[in-house]
Amino acid sequence: MPPKQQPKSPAKQRTIASFFSPPQKRKAEVIEVSDSDDDVVVVDVVEPHKKPRLGNGRAAIEEVPARQNGSSNHPVENVDEADESDEAMARRLAAEWEEEDRPSQEIKVATDKPDKPIATLEVKTDLLKSPKQLHPMFARAQEAGPSRPRESKARPEPEMKVKTERKPTITAARPQPVDPIDFDTDSLLFRPAEVDISRWPAGRLPYSVLVGVYVQVAGTRSRLTIVRVLTNFIHLLLARAPLDLPPTLYLLSNHLRPTYIPCELGVGSMILSRAIKDVSGLQSRDLKRLWNVYGDPGDVAYEAKVHMRTLVEPAPLVVHDLYERLLRMADIRGPQSGKLKGDVVRKLMVQARGDEVRYLVRTLIGNLRIGAVRLTLLTAVARAAAFFAIPDDELVVIPIPANGKKPADPSREAAEDKSAAAVRLVRRVYVRHPNYGDLVRGIEGGGLDGLEARVPLSVGIPISPMLGSITRSIDEVYERLGSLPFTAEAKLDGQRLQMHVRRDGPQGEDDGGGRWVEGENGRAWVRLFSRHLEDMTDKYPDVCARGLDLLSSIKRKRYPFPSWASTPTPEVAELLETEEVTSLIVDAEIVAIDKDTGAHRTFQELTNRARKDVRVEDIKVVVEVNAFDLMLLNDVPLLASPLSTRRHLMRALLPPRPTSADPMLARWTLIDAVDSVDLKSPADLRAFFDKVVERKAEGLMVKLLESGGAPLGAEVVEPEDAEDVTEEDGKEEKADGKGAKGRKKPLPATYEPDQRSMGWLKVKKDYLEGLGDSLDLVPVGAWWGMGRKAGWWSPILLAARNPETGVLEAVCKCISGFTDAFYKDLLVRYPPDSDPAVCSTQPLGYVETGGLVPDRWFLPREVWEIRGADITLSPVYPAAAGYIGGERGLSLRFPRFIRVREDKDIEEATSAEEFAEMFRRQMAPAALGQDVAKVESGDEGELEEGEGGE
Repeated sequence: MPPKQQPKSPAKQRTIASFFSPPQKRKAEVIEVSDSDDDVVVVDVVEPHKKPRLGNGRAAIEEVPARQNGSSNHPVENVDEADESDEAMARRLAAEWEEEDRPSQEIKVATDKPDKPIATLEVKTDLLKSPKQLHPMFARAQEAGPSRPRESKARPEPEMKVKTERKPTITAARPQPVDPIDFDTDSLLFRPAEVDISRWPAGRLPYSVLVGVYVQVAGTRSRLTIVRVLTNFIHLLLARAPLDLPPTLYLLSNHLRPTYIPCELGVGSMILSRAIKDVSGLQSRDLKRLWNVYGDPGDVAYEAKVHMRTLVEPAPLVVHDLYERLLRMADIRGPQSGKLKGDVVRKLMVQARGDEVRYLVRTLIGNLRIGAVRLTLLTAVARAAAFFAIPDDELVVIPIPANGKKPADPSREAAEDKSAAAVRLVRRVYVRHPNYGDLVRGIEGGGLDGLEARVPLSVGIPISPMLGSITRSIDEVYERLGSLPFTAEAKLDGQRLQMHVRRDGPQGEDDGGGRWVEGENGRAWVRLFSRHLEDMTDKYPDVCARGLDLLSSIKRKRYPFPSWASTPTPEVAELLETEEVTSLIVDAEIVAIDKDTGAHRTFQELTNRARKDVRVEDIKVVVEVNAFDLMLLNDVPLLASPLSTRRHLMRALLPPRPTSADPMLARWTLIDAVDSVDLKSPADLRAFFDKVVERKAEGLMVKLLESGGAPLGAEVVEPEDAEDVTEEDGKEEKADGKGAKGRKKPLPATYEPDQRSMGWLKVKKDYLEGLGDSLDLVPVGAWWGMGRKAGWWSPILLAARNPETGVLEAVCKCISGFTDAFYKDLLVRYPPDSDPAVCSTQPLGYVETGGLVPDRWFLPREVWEIRGADITLSPVYPAAAGYIGGERGLSLRFPRFIRVREDKDIEEATSAEEFAEMFRRQMAPAALGQDVAKVESGDEGELEEGEGGE
């Protein structure tokens, strides 16, 4: 920086040096701010603060009186700058500006450091150790421990010397920001009526309160604390601001709409960078410095704006208005969409204050990073609804003492029992109808009683798919199921499909998805979903046309339900005699086939098809729909019926269809299967396994036909997915190898959405070559290769997801199985220098590596199928450490890349719990007392460069 020039006077220094940064003149940013799209425009002038700083303190407010055209010269008072008030300074500077530049009508604002260019940003590294600062309220709460909710109080303004003749200012009439609320208190002692919401604009939720929840949740790794904070927050909204609960849940879940409704904000790095520069006055080089320090767009935006202050503060953000503006922004299309979206982002950033900026930007890019996963959010909703339904005079419990030891309290135990039942109910309802808006309306419409009837299984809304558990061999199938009846189906190499068809259109509110199909059989409404509940109707018009064909009169003979199966309910039994199919929901697999021979082709053939606006005449690869389950028929849900009943109805009413005259129309058939009653020994099942593998299948899915007790008289542990959370005595639960509070129960033959059930067993061909199953892992970083692989990413760090914390836990480094072409393409997908949002030198806050630091961190967005020799305990890798009850994590020996799982997103990657279960099964054959396989530090079985076939 050049040496400071000696000014002629303090006034001259403020007037000239503040606005000139050699060699060019710098102007203050003038920004039009609107509280909403319909409000009066407010001119907001932004200027730099004295120095960059961290924390959540509000910037001081200065005001400049409006200048009148043709005003006369005003003498400038010789004022002692140390004693000069902010308003007096502003008035004096305004007079000086008029004096020096009368013709100009532009607003100019002086900085507090005239010797420093406006756009120069000084970063003090000693202040960067903890970029995430807690609100002072939360810091006090941490010192004092859990407490009852306090009334919100406005933060005191900085003491200012005000002249008696001061007139009311424009900011005095503006709504002031509302302080966050400390929700970390005993949920059974939380009373929404005692929380002061008088300063909430028209009783609506301020964004600052929601951001306060973000800060509290992001500041802890304790799942119990996260659930407690979210429970109390949602309880408050249920009681005091129910209209704000649906948009709040979507913002907490990092979505704007249900996952099955396409909704992309489309805010790229260019839009975001330009908005940050416009609002802060910084240059690209300054943002790059911040990025090198923080590595997170939200933190960069926060640091860029936190040292700026405005003359006219805009109204604080309100959640419902913010949510509606984001929805409108997502709908912007056309050649000017980038500019229009940039305007919206810029206005939102000007209105955001403190930590609001950080979380607003993370919301815009779809990466909230607070650790509130879906199951945790549903648990909080359920607990809040349960406590809301209990009258205050009945919810009288003994506070938990400081030592954390709970006293005997029947009232607390009764409330927790109701909470646990509510958690099971809400999760069961949501996985069958994944829509937060409908869930909240159902709760408000009658509480938890009758919720399943008010939020039912519906045609047009996807069901979370049921998944299979891992087995290591065909012999293990018989060991697990014993004499229980089962069927073995081909596990095809295709894309999971959930097909919804209805003659009268979708049930409930039409959200604009799906399509109407017309033909000789009339018309029908069809909607298709992927395994992760994304709408893919536009991708498969040939399958939609086949859907209409399924709604036809039933003329073939129907056989009664098998005698060995359980008796269906009367409502289900009547379906077998129906004269016409009017609606259905089918679970199936789409497979690419040869249009001449019908032979199955690889999954890669499907990936070449466009995702949107596909026309039947443009289709080059014919597909076949292989149905394997029926979840609804003629508006009658079938999830509670055993597979034997569901399959019998599907075979009777939806049999294979002959090949259409149109060779490009999707073909319809039922999955190839064999039943245990037709198998004499495991050798027969092995022969069927070999047969389907020859047809390019991945293996078998073995499914129970009838629910029953565990084989051989012993019950099997069926882990409940993230079991109910209760207010524990301040200590974190430690996994015991059975999942959280795993319980013993019979094996189910019912359809269990979103469950990896023991009633479905997955037998893949990979078990013949060592590890019982492949893993679906997420690449999170890489090192630069050496030798032949110099200039490429090698090795690549892979991780499994922890569904309870939302963290990705490192499993292994992989260097085998890659081709040179793959390495080259990997550099394109993860460029080392051109796109720091995808490939960065900064660590990711939601990835645990056990101390490993790769050369670059990858944005987690892909899933890779990986195989290895076996699973070992590792002192290096942290994966699944919480599920095996020790200090060591788990790693994979000799990992080898198989393929990119383009049909999966990171939410469907192998979980830490599944990884731990695979390890336990691998160790099961070991004799009692035999040492468990271990590896020492640096010996995870990874091949050195040059070893192993590529």
